[in-house]
Parts: sequence; C-alpha cells; structure tokens
Amino acid sequence: MDTAADLLFLNEEVALRINPFSEGEYLVIQTYPQEKNLKVSKRSFDYEIAKKYCELEGLGHDYATFELRIIRDHKLWTVNNSGYPRTISQQQDWKVSPEYLEAIDDNDNHGEIIICFCSYPYFHGVTAQTSGSGEVVECWHCVTCLVDDHEREIHSCPNCEISLVDELDDDSDDFYEQITQPAVCIGCANYHGQEYAEELLICAIHPYGWDGVSCPDFTVNNN
Repeated sequence: MDTAADLLFLNEEVALRINPFSEGEYLVIQTYPQEKNLKVSKRSFDYEIAKKYCELEGLGHDYATFELRIIRDHKLWTVNNSGYPRTISQQQDWKVSPEYLEAIDDNDNHGEIIICFCSYPYFHGVTAQTSGSGEVVECWHCVTCLVDDHEREIHSCPNCEISLVDELDDDSDDFYEQITQPAVCIGCANYHGQEYAEELLICAIHPYGWDGVSCPDFTVNNN
C-alpha cells in the first residue's frame, strides 16, 4: 500500500529534486547565471512540451537564460531541431563533494568553489608547502572537487581546457585571449579566433560568431 511519502514522488516539484534523470528525458536548464548545482526548471519526455516551456522561460526572465538538453548515456546533450541528441553539453550535472561544500563554510579555511565559464566547478584554496630552505610557505592552487574526481591538482579546466593558472592573474594576455573567446565557442573544434586586417575571424562557418547561446555547428574538440 502506498504511503504519503510514496505519493510525494508523483508531485512534479518533488520529482525535480529527488527522482534521478532518465535516458531520453528532456531537461530545461538555466545556463546563466550558472550555479554550483544544475538548476532544472522542467523535466519531460515530450520534446514539444519541453521546447515550448524553454521558450516561455526565456521570454519570462530578463537576467537568466535557459536551454533544452536531453539525457543520453547519463550525460547532458544539446538537442537538434527534431529533438534528437546533437553534441555533448559543456554544462553537466556536476556533483560537488560534500567536504568542499563544508570547507567554504569554514571561517578558518581560505578557499572557495569557483565556477568556470563552461559551468565546471573547481576548488581554489591554500596549501602549505616546504621550500628548499625548509621554510613553510602557503600557496594558492586549484584542485578538482567533484564526488567522482577530487583532490587532483589542475592547471586548466578539465571540461573546456581554459587555463586556470592564468585566471589568477587578471593582467595575463593569455587569459584575456581566452575570456574574449565567445562562451558558445569554448571547446569547439571549429573555433579559429585569429585577426586578419584587424578583423577577428571566429570560424569559417560563422565568421562573426553565432548570435545565441547554442551554435548548431558546435563540434567537440577532442584534442
């Protein structure tokens, strides 16, 4: 016999928070501003319903953007005009390990979780190291903080490969070049980003870039 707790899972609001995502399920997610956890506004197995909801969400918010994704092989994928998976999404359902969430609430801990431009969360904190002279010095460093991948020191984002070392230096020319790259192009194999006669060529397909948050010609860079 079903209990009151069992019936809660039939409530859509509860399902959004508790039920695991299923293969072939469409998700309307908030792509800006990005948060530590995936923010899902709508779940549906009906493409047309999810698409219409996504369009309405976009019209109803001035300071947030929403996109449609589909679950395939436990990952988020972008969707083509027919509702089929197109390319793997840079924004995923990242799961931050609990100890890192606790660390940012600890007043004695010097560190924070930073969200990369592509949505990937990582921990920027202080570690004590011993110099050649035996002096203990504190150094800032970046480490992974996901449930299935944490405590690994990184110098570039594992998701989009942007340099995290340069990110700590606002005056870095290399970092400036990376952040001026359109967000929709990060990780795309077609991105060129070179100047010719003082004109920036984004790529051969869209010389002036794609005016939107999801380019139809995005190709995953496997290098």
